[in-house]
Amino acid sequence: MFSMGQAYLAGEEGVAPHAGHAAWWMERAARAGHPQACVHAARLAWDGFLPDERALAQPVREAPRKDDALTFARLGHQRGDPEASLFLVWLLDATKMKADTERHEALRAAAGKGLPLALVGLADLEARSGASAERVMDLLSIPLEKNLGIAHHMVSIWYGQGQLLPLDEKKARHHLEIAANTGYVPAMALLGECLMVENHRQNDGEEHDENKERLRRLTRGESLLRKAAASNGRAACVLGDYWSSIAESPDLQQAVQWYEKAVSLGFVGAFFMSARLVLEGRSTHMTQQDAWMRMKQAAQAGHAGAKDILSKRSLY
Repeated sequence: MFSMGQAYLAGEEGVAPHAGHAAWWMERAARAGHPQACVHAARLAWDGFLPDERALAQPVREAPRKDDALTFARLGHQRGDPEASLFLVWLLDATKMKADTERHEALRAAAGKGLPLALVGLADLEARSGASAERVMDLLSIPLEKNLGIAHHMVSIWYGQGQLLPLDEKKARHHLEIAANTGYVPAMALLGECLMVENHRQNDGEEHDENKERLRRLTRGESLLRKAAASNGRAACVLGDYWSSIAESPDLQQAVQWYEKAVSLGFVGAFFMSARLVLEGRSTHMTQQDAWMRMKQAAQAGHAGAKDILSKRSLY
């Protein structure tokens, strides 16, 4: 049953992939006691695929089947599958369930089997609970050795802020570079922002080769931000800031493009910045009324600058 589910999941052994039929086989295998089938059944349920015994039509996909996903993930966790334990942790977070004990126990189970991502999660949890730096770094030893981006990013933040680990800018940058090179989006966004801030202005007395190297770093920073901006609102907003006010030759059309991308990703700072461009008369990409509405949205989300502008407006 499990092998049939795998075949229809991946389109192997001469069969066309069919998520609904794969779900049917995986759920049968899970109920029959196959430990590895549980996590596949859970993922397919979360993705909204309905079990289809005959597979005569296209797979039917609806809203996530949350209860089924949790049931199968818990079943796999109980049977000792670390992937199911880790997916259970993810589900508890995704569904915002208040199940701290279950979450911690499942995370420990997955970490105990050596899953790098679970070790990162456990390290983060224990760091927040006051564990020693030695304990946390011991948990991260395998993820760091395997160059897991999220692990290097976490260590970079700790070194950069002097939290848990002693303040060390060189070590912070070292780990940030590694994390960004793995393609971990938050690290790409942060490194891109650092490179843009550090290299956007020509220094007095800068030699030709120094200028060339500075521009290379600046270009790399923009490239990292552009890649990250596909899913990271802050990265898109930083690009908007760069083209609106930091670049030696500002380009408001590009700035608006990036601010709107950041808005579409829900980044509050972009709501504020894009509205401010209009209210200051620098752009007409939306009406004044829409700009004030966007400013209110930013304020309601807690943006200090937006709150300040609205409080001053109310005085007049």
